Amino acid sequence: MTLKNKINLSIAILLTLIIFLIVFGIWPLFSEIKKKAEEIVSQKQSLVSLENKAENLTKFKIYYQERKSDLEKTEHLFIDPEVPVEFIRFLEKTSRDCQTSIKISPALSTKTPKDPWPSLTFQITSASSFPNFLKFLEKLESSIYLIEIQNLNISRLSEIELKSKEFEKFSLGDVKTTLSLKVYTR
Repeated sequence: MTLKNKINLSIAILLTLIIFLIVFGIWPLFSEIKKKAEEIVSQKQSLVSLENKAENLTKFKIYYQERKSDLEKTEHLFIDPEVPVEFIRFLEKTSRDCQTSIKISPALSTKTPKDPWPSLTFQITSASSFPNFLKFLEKLESSIYLIEIQNLNISRLSEIELKSKEFEKFSLGDVKTTLSLKVYTR
């Protein structure tokens, strides 16, 4: 074997060893480094996402504390459909404050597809002076309850009606009203 052949053989063996070293040593090492780097990036993204969720949760807690009183007020918007006593008391107190005589007919439970919530319908018959009735109506509309006036009939008391026992404390200028109220329930 000549020196040239020995050098060529040595170069070939050295190149083969370098290729084996690259293929079986360095290449897997770089592949593993790449996988670990991708895992780190993924974990960083997860961490950022969790930090954002934690920050949003903190903001929501602060917002909830700020709006807690408003949320509690919304609980009173709806009446209890089983026992609407609080609403009836409200009607009676409002009528006394406005010097309006009222009669409340039993409530009918309704739920129509166009309504967002179930409701009760009350029929209220009243007698009073017109300004007092307007005060009563205004207090109903500005109450804490979700109320919708469905029907309103107003008529002046006639002389014949004033002679009846029911209307004896009223005068000729007073009015008799029939009011249909839809009140939303829980």
